[in-house]
Amino acid sequence: MKTDVIKPQGVFYNPTRMVVPLFQRPYVWSKETQWEPLWEDVVRLIEVISDHNETATHFLGAIVIQRVPTGLGTLPAWNVIDGQQRLTTLQLLLDALHSELERREQTGLAGASGR
Repeated sequence: MKTDVIKPQGVFYNPTRMVVPLFQRPYVWSKETQWEPLWEDVVRLIEVISDHNETATHFLGAIVIQRVPTGLGTLPAWNVIDGQQRLTTLQLLLDALHSELERREQTGLAGASGR
C-alpha cells in the first residue's frame, strides 16, 4: 500500500470526486463532542500563527482513500475508506467560511477559500 501525506488543500482544491461507499456510517459528528474541540484547535492554531510562528501545524488525523477506476475525460474518483466524518466537517467549515467572506464582501478572500 502506498501512503502519502497530503495537506487539506490537496484534497479540497483539486477537482476530484470523493465517493462515500454504502458501508460507511452516516454523518454523526456532534457540536459538543467533535465540532467544538476541532474549532478550539483551529482557533489555537490561528493564534499561534498570529504570534509569528508561520510554520505551526495541526494534525487533523489520517484519511484513507482508494482510487476508483474512471473513464477517460472524467474527474478522478476516490472511495473514502476512513475519514469521512472529518472530510465532511471540513467541507462544511470551508463552505461556511466562503459564505461569511462573501457576506462581508471579501470576494478576493472568498475566492481563495474555494467552493
